[in-house]
Formats: sequence, structure tokens, C-alpha cells
Amino acid sequence: MSAHIVVKGLFRRFWHSPTFTSWASLFVRFSSVVVLLPVVLIRFSPEEVAVWQLFSALFVLALMLDYGLAPNFSRLLSYARAGTALENMTRVSGKPNTDSASPATALERVVAGQAVFSTMRWVYPRLALIVFLLVGVLGTWSLVKPIGQLPHPENAWIAWALVLVTMLITLAGSCYSAALQGMNHIAPMRRWEIAFGSAQVASSVLVLSLSGSLLALVATYQVWAVLSVLRNRALLKRLNFALFDSPATKDSQVIRAGGQSTRRTLISVLSSHGVIQLSGVFYGQAIPAAELASYLLALRLMTMVSQFSQAPFYTKLPELSALHAAGQKGAVVAMAGRGMRIAHWVFLSGALAAAFGAPLLLTLLQSKTSFVTPMVFAVMALGFFVERFGAMHMQVYTLTNHVVAHIGYGVTGLLVCLGTVLLLPTMGLMAFPLSMLLGYALFFVPFALHYSGKLLTRKRWRFERITSIVPILLLLLGLAASVFLGASR
Repeated sequence: MSAHIVVKGLFRRFWHSPTFTSWASLFVRFSSVVVLLPVVLIRFSPEEVAVWQLFSALFVLALMLDYGLAPNFSRLLSYARAGTALENMTRVSGKPNTDSASPATALERVVAGQAVFSTMRWVYPRLALIVFLLVGVLGTWSLVKPIGQLPHPENAWIAWALVLVTMLITLAGSCYSAALQGMNHIAPMRRWEIAFGSAQVASSVLVLSLSGSLLALVATYQVWAVLSVLRNRALLKRLNFALFDSPATKDSQVIRAGGQSTRRTLISVLSSHGVIQLSGVFYGQAIPAAELASYLLALRLMTMVSQFSQAPFYTKLPELSALHAAGQKGAVVAMAGRGMRIAHWVFLSGALAAAFGAPLLLTLLQSKTSFVTPMVFAVMALGFFVERFGAMHMQVYTLTNHVVAHIGYGVTGLLVCLGTVLLLPTMGLMAFPLSMLLGYALFFVPFALHYSGKLLTRKRWRFERITSIVPILLLLLGLAASVFLGASR
């Protein structure tokens, strides 16, 4: 009986854990790469694979809009939950309320949340339409040549039209997922993502097994994307029905509180994730196809490792925002440190598993695509680690709603691009990973540590000794061992 109670308790803990459910959701997303991509490579011609990958790349590029909007609006909703008045959201100091005013009532918190969510419902569709038009024009232009090489280009153009329509719906409906995060409903949202993601992968594999075409595969994916938007809306309405009491309108105080930080976050996203993902496009114009395939495989693996490692820290951001707004600095430092520490260990495990396992797996599968050299992958892994290290410290300072990350990411992005262009003629594939490592280590990390130190009042060395030093040392040793073993083969 006791064992049954323990198992039941563990299940409930995992079931309601934002971190665990986020990991599980990412695992399902990763399975779509592991399960679906090999089937696509077998089923489709190289030209069809290229078009399919280009559809995905353009869709992800459009979704970067939400990467800029969601964190800021989620943070404002967290402030509202913590009782912060709209006029005080522009800069949240994190100091306890010591004036004579009484704490915000439950009604005042609801009204503030309604104002934020109403503004979200006003902003998201309008920005989604702008992105839809931009990607529609530029994306269509970039697809003319690839689609023209297909035996049935008309079907591919229909597929692209479906992608564009779904892109518009997904971007406009991303306000619901952002609101779920801001209202701290991450776990239920991730549980539904797990179910829908599994169904998406299964149905896509089924379509391909029935000799499905590119159009059929794309249509299957778009159906689940639209259903996910409807699901998030229904879930938010069930958990926070009061948010929908106000119509979609623009609140000037919310725009003032979130407008500048949103613009700055968008610059940060494009200068960081945008530059990293566009490196494959850049290499596609400069290196042979075989080397490009190896690089993109390594980049895909490290991107997944990076995304997995984000869960322990980033799922705590709504709670961290609320704690900071309530003036509980000690709790902020403790929770942030714990999230960073777990994130580092997850990154360490994933990076070393990829470093040692990927080459062996490709050999066992007798893959035609080889892996990058151990040295290139080691430098790439270190670059991603340094980026994650600095990003988490930058997020800590962003709890104040004073966004300065755009400066750090903007300068770093320029340094990485400049370094890649200069190093490419002599270093080939190593150019971007080395430029990324140097740019983030020499500029972004010191910049982020400077600002996070304003909130993390604990002595810097003690904080990093507890959270980061051991994972960093083990990552260096592990990657050095992978390079040594690779050179001895």
C-alpha cells in the first residue's frame, strides 16, 4: 500500500510539474525529428525534401514574432497576478510594498489581468497579419526555384498556401499560449501539447506509410497546428474565464509597460536564435552539400539539447516574476539558482550524449550523412553552453521589466556574423561555432553578469560555485575526451 501511495504521489508530482511536462513536450517534439525525418528521407525525392524543409524554416522564422511577444506579455500577467497595478508595471523594482496603500484586491488583480489580455488579443492578430504579408512575399519568392523543380509544382503551391494560412492563425492565436504561461498554467498546457504532438507524429507517419504526397504531409501538419490554437483557447477559457470578459482593445498603460521591452526582445531573438539558425543558410551558399548536411545535423542536435536544458529555468519565469514583484528577493535568488543548476546538468548530459553517441549511431545505421569532426562539435557545444549561461542571467535581470538584452544580443550577433565571414576562408565549418563561442564568452556573458548581479545579491563566486562551476568543468573534460577519442580512431 505504501509503495502504491509513493508511486501515486510521484505521478501527481510529475503530472503537475511545469518542468517535467515541458521536458516531455520537448521529447515529443524531438521524436518528430527522430521518427518522421528518416521516413521523409526515404519517401520523398531530394527536391521534395528541400521544399519541405524550406516550409519548416519559413514557419519557424515567422514564429520568432511570438518569441519576442510571449515572454513580455507573460511577465505582465504575472505582475497582475502578484497585485502590481498597471501604472507600476513599466519598471518593477522588486521592493516590498511599504506605503500605506492596501494590497491589491482580488478584483483589482482580475481587472489588471483583463487589461493585459485584452491588449494581447488586440496586438497579436495585427502583428500576425504584418508577418503573414512579409513572409508571404519573401517566402514565395524564395520558393519559386525549388518548387519549379518538382514534377507536380501545383501541389506544392497549394501546400505553401496552407502553410501561410496556418501561419497566420498560429501567430494570431499565440496569445492564448502566452497567457497560459503568464497565468502559471504551464503544466496543463504542456500535457495537451504532449497529446497533440504525439497524434501529429503518428498521423504524419500514417500518411507517409499510405504513400502520401508532400501536400498530404503538409496538410496533416497544418490541421494539428490549427487544432492546437483552438485547444489553447478552450483551456485558457476554462481555467481563467474572467480574462475573456473584456473585448480585444488596446490599453495605453499596457502598451507603455510592454511595448519597449517587446521591441527590444524581438531584436534579441533575431540577433541570437535568428543568427544561429540562419548560419545554415549562410553555409549553404559557401560549402559543399555533404559538409552542409553534417553541419545541419549537428546544429539540429545542439538546438534540441539547448531547448531541453531551458525547461528547468524558463518554466519558473512566471513564478519568479511574481516573487520579484512581491519583493521576495531571497526566494528569487534561491529559485533562479536551482533552475540554472538543473539546466546546466541537463545541458551537460545532452551535449556529451550527442558528442559520443551521434557518430556511433550514424556508423551503425550506415548513414550516407557523416557527422562533423569532434573538434567542430566540441566548439559548437561550448558555444551553445555559453549562450545558455548568459541568457539565463539576462532573464534574471529582465524580471525588472527593464529589457537590455537587445544591446547584448545585438552586439554579439554582429560580432558572430563578422567573425564567421572573416574565418570562413581559412577555417571552413569551424568558422561559425568558434565565432559564436568567442562572441558570447567575451562580450555577452560579462554583459549579462553585470546586470544580473543587480538582483542576485549573493556573492558572485558563491552563486556560480553552487550553480555552474562543476557542470562547466565536466563539460570541458567530456568534450576533450570526445576529441581525443575521435582523433585516435
